[in-house]
Amino acid sequence: MGKKKSVVLLVIYTLLIAVLCFICTVSFSYGTDNLYTFSSVMRMMEKDADLGLAYGANADAGAYLGGGYSAVYYPEGVISAKEYDDNIRDMSEEDAADYAADYVRYPGENGSVYLEKGVAANEDGTVQDSFKEAFASALSVVTERVAALRVDGARVENTGDYAIRVFLPAMMDGEYSAMTIFSYTGPFDLRCGTDEASAESVFNITSKYSMHDYVSSVRARSSGSAAYVEFDFTDLGRDALAEATAGAAETAVTLYFYVGDTSVISLSVSETYDQNTLYISGSYTAETASAVAAVFSTALDGTEEDLALTAGDAYFHPALYGENTVWMLYIAFGVLFVAMMAFFFIRYRRLGFVHLYTYLLFLFAMILCGWGISFVYLSVESFLAFLLASVLLCVSDAVCFESARKEYALGKTMASSVKTGYKKVFWKLFDLHVVVALIAFLVAAISISALQVAAFVLGLATVFSGVATLAVNRFGWAVMMGTSKKQGAFCNFKREEVEDE
Repeated sequence: MGKKKSVVLLVIYTLLIAVLCFICTVSFSYGTDNLYTFSSVMRMMEKDADLGLAYGANADAGAYLGGGYSAVYYPEGVISAKEYDDNIRDMSEEDAADYAADYVRYPGENGSVYLEKGVAANEDGTVQDSFKEAFASALSVVTERVAALRVDGARVENTGDYAIRVFLPAMMDGEYSAMTIFSYTGPFDLRCGTDEASAESVFNITSKYSMHDYVSSVRARSSGSAAYVEFDFTDLGRDALAEATAGAAETAVTLYFYVGDTSVISLSVSETYDQNTLYISGSYTAETASAVAAVFSTALDGTEEDLALTAGDAYFHPALYGENTVWMLYIAFGVLFVAMMAFFFIRYRRLGFVHLYTYLLFLFAMILCGWGISFVYLSVESFLAFLLASVLLCVSDAVCFESARKEYALGKTMASSVKTGYKKVFWKLFDLHVVVALIAFLVAAISISALQVAAFVLGLATVFSGVATLAVNRFGWAVMMGTSKKQGAFCNFKREEVEDE
């Protein structure tokens, strides 16, 4: 490969590495009051609650310490198996029979929830299609609300097929209130009156006008240590609000902000409010304001037909591996990385850059897969599986380099040494990676929970390791070596010296 072509390819290769590094690892806030955030792939990756200490894009601010709180939302017509057993245990035999006839266990005899016939299930025990659609919509709304928090570690999952589990990290502000209000469903409504019982809707929602014709957006804002919820009204909404509060100067009124049948905020007004923007402050933090804004924002599209959700008790989950787990993982990766680079640069000099580029591509590929594959998440087990595959990649690259070194020592040209060296070890490394990957995927197929994820990560990383060693590494070698005139010195390869007798 010519020197000019090698330089061009090396520049493109380096730019690719730099772009992937930025996308995968860099997060930052921008815009007025840092309202917007660019989230790296690492920040968006699902993270296990068992990790301790702060990590993620906001680690310096104590974003997530591992462990946290979880609660399950049960939609109308669905109860937990425990609630069913508790209810039926206290009934008479006749009442228990009637109660049992109204419910069907889902799925099957060992299901974790019961569906009420006529509400969630048909009389024959099958799930109603209308309930499936309503539940899917409710799950989407709750997911959108939790995602709007932009808090590392927060997540939503479907449990028992027709219940929703929400997990919020322990160090989040107001996690209890967020879990409660996130279960509120139904349309947004703004009511005005001297008391809640007599308050009437400010906006006239008809077939002609929807809530978006009155309210354009709801969002959270912060300035310094102050945080607030901001309602942006259209001109039509401002006029309706001004009309509703026209007599507030003589008789103070209160604005009640509803989601469905629940009042979330009450705001006293002592004068006519005639502006397009309404700011509601108080004791909000940035996170609690975001939670309230997320609820109202999604409720703008809510309807009376939305599935009602009931939040169960919240449970605390401690960080299983202690408070210093993440530091230990960082140190383990740092030690491996430094040891790896020290070995390759000392033994192979500039050829170490070939391995470095190969390893970084391997690393970024794994990060992207961790983000893109829904059931893969960052945990101690999956991290250890990744480190094991990293060691496999390092050993494989070293084997290839040593094989080429031996060929070069025999007097062959560098191109011939590389070709012959790879040829001699190709099938051995290929078989090794295939065997490891097959075993890992087999374990993933028959195991559950964290072991399943870790085994899958090991299998996937092993596949990437094989591709990196047998294809990417050789390509990088050809590109970088083409920029040097003394190719033996570039790789720290030497010929064998034969003495005359």
